[in-house]
Amino acid sequence: MTDKEYRELSEKSESLAQNKLYEEYINYVYTIVYNKLRSCATNEDIEECVSDVFLAVFLNYHNNQGLDGDLKGYIGTIASRKAINKYHSLIAKSGRTVSSEDYFADIADSKRIEEEAEKEELRDIMIRLIESLGDPDSTIVLQKFYFNRSSKEIAKKLSMTSGAVRVRCSRALSRLEKLLANEGITLKEGF
Repeated sequence: MTDKEYRELSEKSESLAQNKLYEEYINYVYTIVYNKLRSCATNEDIEECVSDVFLAVFLNYHNNQGLDGDLKGYIGTIASRKAINKYHSLIAKSGRTVSSEDYFADIADSKRIEEEAEKEELRDIMIRLIESLGDPDSTIVLQKFYFNRSSKEIAKKLSMTSGAVRVRCSRALSRLEKLLANEGITLKEGF
């Protein structure tokens, strides 16, 4: 969901826009929050922080007009800041001290986790677009590129000839490349 899509949907129905935003970004936010709080928080603390992130987004997003469409970056920044604040609050309540090594290790690790979340999002987009190709094209592409099966193995599984599998795969990749371009992704990034 882009900034523009969220604002347009929000004009029609605020609650529908919020639900859609929540569904799309819950895993991303949870990953960021969990990574920062896993060493000191309970599951309830983590869930509370995730809720606080979405509350902050819902309450403040309309006030930020200069975001230039970067909704994901905005949400990731709020998630990171809320999690850091919660981390400091929990550490202060427990009376523990945190070494700078531990603190900075968590920060460095969170970048890796955020990158993994972005990769997972890319994989989800790829699977959705591959499935939109329909059968047998989606099956051929998945078998070929995700399960590393040969054209001969795929052909046997789908009761086709190896040549037909190669032709369908080539055509499916051309269609997939166009679908990915509409999403702003290159075929090379997807695989």
